[in-house]
Amino acid sequence: MDKKTVCYISRSEVTARHIEAQLVEFLGDYINVHVWILEHEEILPYPTCDIYIAGSKTVFGIVEHQLPSKSLIITASRALGINNLDRLFQIPQGSKVIVVGYWEEVALTTINLLKEYGFDYFKMIPYFLNCGVEIPTDIDTAISPGVNYVVPNSIKNIVDIGARGLELSTFVELVEYLNLPREIINGISHNYVEEILNLGLKHYKTACKNEELKKNIEVILNTVDEAIVSVDKDNKIVVFNHVAEDLLGVNYIQVTNRDVREILPQVDFSYCLQTGESIVNEIRYINGNYFVLSTNPILDEDNEISGIVSIFRPVREVKELEAKVRRELKSKGNLANYTFGHIVGESTEVLKAVNMAKKFAKTKLAILLEGESGTGKEIFAQAIHNYSEQNSNPFVAINFAALPDSLVESELFGYEGGAFTGAKKEGKAGLFEEAHMGTIFLDEIGDASLEVQKSLLRVLEEHKVRRVGGNTLTPVDVRVIAATNQNLDSLMKSGKFRGDLFYRLCTLPIKIPELKSRGNDILILTDYFSHKLYNRNLILENPLKDFFLSYSWPGNIRELENVVKYLCSMVEADDTVTIRHLPLYMMRSEEKPPEVNNEISKTQSEYIKFDEVMQNFKKQEILRPIIMILTEIHNAGVLNNGIGRQTLMKKLKDSDIGFADHKIKKWLKNLAELGYVDIGKTKQGSRISQKGEEFLNYASKKLL
Repeated sequence: MDKKTVCYISRSEVTARHIEAQLVEFLGDYINVHVWILEHEEILPYPTCDIYIAGSKTVFGIVEHQLPSKSLIITASRALGINNLDRLFQIPQGSKVIVVGYWEEVALTTINLLKEYGFDYFKMIPYFLNCGVEIPTDIDTAISPGVNYVVPNSIKNIVDIGARGLELSTFVELVEYLNLPREIINGISHNYVEEILNLGLKHYKTACKNEELKKNIEVILNTVDEAIVSVDKDNKIVVFNHVAEDLLGVNYIQVTNRDVREILPQVDFSYCLQTGESIVNEIRYINGNYFVLSTNPILDEDNEISGIVSIFRPVREVKELEAKVRRELKSKGNLANYTFGHIVGESTEVLKAVNMAKKFAKTKLAILLEGESGTGKEIFAQAIHNYSEQNSNPFVAINFAALPDSLVESELFGYEGGAFTGAKKEGKAGLFEEAHMGTIFLDEIGDASLEVQKSLLRVLEEHKVRRVGGNTLTPVDVRVIAATNQNLDSLMKSGKFRGDLFYRLCTLPIKIPELKSRGNDILILTDYFSHKLYNRNLILENPLKDFFLSYSWPGNIRELENVVKYLCSMVEADDTVTIRHLPLYMMRSEEKPPEVNNEISKTQSEYIKFDEVMQNFKKQEILRPIIMILTEIHNAGVLNNGIGRQTLMKKLKDSDIGFADHKIKKWLKNLAELGYVDIGKTKQGSRISQKGEEFLNYASKKLL
């Protein structure tokens, strides 16, 4: 997804950089952020942004007429940083302070925000740059939103509450206008909640006495769409938001300051309180419903545990989220791109395989695709998935031949954090979990070790996955399609493949035909690839068609596709492709029809001769001018003209090849002796022969 571009406009660099960091922190995966600082630049530096954010109404008025007429512009709602408000508790009640800002608007807005948070028990006087206000001698404290340089020298104490950031409402506007995932808002809300809870628990008694601040805490907590319960270090309930009331069936008034163990005996918070370790995604049964519970410690300024905060989510919501995540996984790469319409061919063998695959796709039984390498087994697997009822869910593939045994289990089943050296701290879901409700494609299953086969069998029988290093079993509902280019029956007899796993996977076997058995499909596929890859016809002479139909194609469709690429690169669009144009490895093949051998031998011999001639020219250090001479003669021949020696000399000199006339005359004679050019008399000039054309073509490709 291309990132949107957002430009934040501010008069102050301190504020601009603070909000730039905030935007990057929360939306950096979705947007690129620019800042326009008016004190540095008066002219708009970024005229093509998707949206512009004015830092205030004043800023909006300044820049409105400079922005492109169809630009999307919003004015930011600003909020004080919750984390720094605890410093205000040190200010004595009834005292006087100044509140500073670079401009008057900033100072007044900060005062209003502080009053909204309940800090109205001391008198605040606005002070801004060049305001001319004389500071009374009884004022020795200033509150600064990150602009300490504005504070007058007479002030001894500075309470820096940090630059104002964006309110949640502005983030909501951005998400809506830019059509970003709405789940982003929950993440930002959680950040606000964490700040509020840290403030409330560190200064609980003060906050409770300050009714306005307490109301603001409650308002923010109740905007979050998750049940939040927080307790202090004595297990007393401090926070119990409206969603918690609704989901847990308990009234906030009845539980505040009560011991959480009395209210929620099903939940044990003591472990987190004692150890400081988080509890992630535990399942609890409360009042007739299952909840997913996550608990985290809250630390005070001394890094001591002052309480915990828990988020409760109904299992039904988790399932809905899980389904959404899995759909997103599909959009990020776990996607089946091919359908049965991509399977090209008319042979009885391939049509039989397609018909069987369509029938089997309607079931949820395991399918085993057997066929040689390059026959298109993965295309069949993806087509089956897209034809099935699971087509809106993920398609996940793993190739056992491409992974070492040490990685296979962690890829398939996932791992817990710290399960092995190099493991991610948070752990990682395996492919079976990613494929939940969809399809997993086990390619080259014959290469799986016996230990991996044992683990696979357990998952297929129990429909549950245990991550490496973990104890929890996670239910998975996955349709399995396996594929192999080996004879699993022989592997079973030799003890290299488990019989019980084979019979689990081979419920519905499909044989994918090799290319050599598909007859005229070979020519149909040749035409298909030439049009798909190069948008052109590939004109094959009849002997070459016969050779294609008789050749064994050990690499199957993959080999044919590569041969088509080679021929389209070698032969001009309107020319006929002959045996002599084939790759050398095919011309050396022992499978050639008898009538082809002479032509192939002749072509091989010519190529060997060309190579010898090139090496000889290289030793004499004249290969480059020889190629240039042949090229000039060839170009003249395109116009049905020969080229004289004087004209050739001039062209070579124009190309900075300063060779003497006698040398060029000698080289032309050598080329004529080789049969590469015909030297005409007088005005006829020199012309390149068919053999010369072939040498020039061969040498040019070798030099690429």
